[in-house]
Amino acid sequence: MHGILGVCLLLLTFAGGQFEEESAITGRLSVRVVGLAANGGNVYVAVHREATFLQDTSALTSMVLTPVGDKKEVNGQLEPLVHDTYALAVYQDMNENGQLDKNALGIPTEPYAFSNNPVVKWRAPTFKDAAVRLNQTEQSISITLKYWKDY
Repeated sequence: MHGILGVCLLLLTFAGGQFEEESAITGRLSVRVVGLAANGGNVYVAVHREATFLQDTSALTSMVLTPVGDKKEVNGQLEPLVHDTYALAVYQDMNENGQLDKNALGIPTEPYAFSNNPVVKWRAPTFKDAAVRLNQTEQSISITLKYWKDY
């Protein structure tokens, strides 16, 4: 009998952990990217937590937005995210090679930006510079792409 009670308590412990994870408050982040270059390619949006921001590790989540016609903006909505603080990195892939191209000095040669639109010409932004606090069920941000020379 004692063994059955132990197994039941163990199962309740696991179920409680799953319930807490599933009941985490989430929100949807809509992203508007403006300043697209003419005749440009897709826009890549990556969402990071502080630990992965500006690292060569995978983003928490991402999306690819395809410009239509000669519009200078694209819009998209990310999958639901747990209410937390995130930073977004965005670039327009002008030559459709799936990466942000840089010159020999490491300077981006394609339009790029970060959430909060920090000035990032002579240094990389910190997580704090680009941090966005997701704390609503539906939240929207706007990010402006620029070439390095335009910062």
